[in-house]
Amino acid sequence: MIAAFKRGVRRAIRCLGYEVVPSAHVESHAFIRHLDELFRRLDIQCVLDVGANRGQYRQLLRERVGYQGLIVSFEPVAQNVAALRAQAQTDPRWVIRGHALGATDASMEINVMKADLLSSFLSPDPAMVPMFRPVNIVERTERVEVRALDSVIDDLGGPQALRTVYLKLDTQGFDLEVIRGATATLPRVRALQTEISMQPLYQNAPSYRETLAELTARGFAVTAMSPIVRDDRMRVVEFDCVMVNGAPAG
Repeated sequence: MIAAFKRGVRRAIRCLGYEVVPSAHVESHAFIRHLDELFRRLDIQCVLDVGANRGQYRQLLRERVGYQGLIVSFEPVAQNVAALRAQAQTDPRWVIRGHALGATDASMEINVMKADLLSSFLSPDPAMVPMFRPVNIVERTERVEVRALDSVIDDLGGPQALRTVYLKLDTQGFDLEVIRGATATLPRVRALQTEISMQPLYQNAPSYRETLAELTARGFAVTAMSPIVRDDRMRVVEFDCVMVNGAPAG
């Protein structure tokens, strides 16, 4: 009864042009609204979900952004690939690729962390934020296949299906390696989302300055910066950075 009443109140307020958002969700709500508008303006037809983990981003797109188009998820860790494929049986517009993306085609060892959301080809940085130290620990390694996006893009669909692409990157310090393997594909990418680090979590990971400099040099411009996590002093550890491709649509 109470839940139904709350839904009715929200609908009534929305009709007046307002939105009721719990205070804890204000930042994430603004980010969701930004993605919704961006997807509509750019007519996004395909999302490349690089570093899918267990499908959290697909859930966000389907349930909160409202995107119902094609999603191609890339994930190399075996237990996560199995979980993704089981979920994808109920979503015909969701394709699972059981490999990582990088600068070149290769076979590499990935560090599977205690919190597998943090798994990375890079090693944990000893100077990482203390709140991450209990979980950003290598539990095991797996040898996985890595492909350059340029070498697999034609397997994902024809030029019409991949005409307007959104590239989401969440590879724990490896995002620029994915970009470097996607030079021929980037003209199709109307916008992208990348994690940028303000404080180190992995050794040899690019700084936020390096990430922004390289992507800006490739023609992308920032449209949104959404904090992912803050430390106990309220300093941002990582942002989700959304960038739009400045090149004219093909």
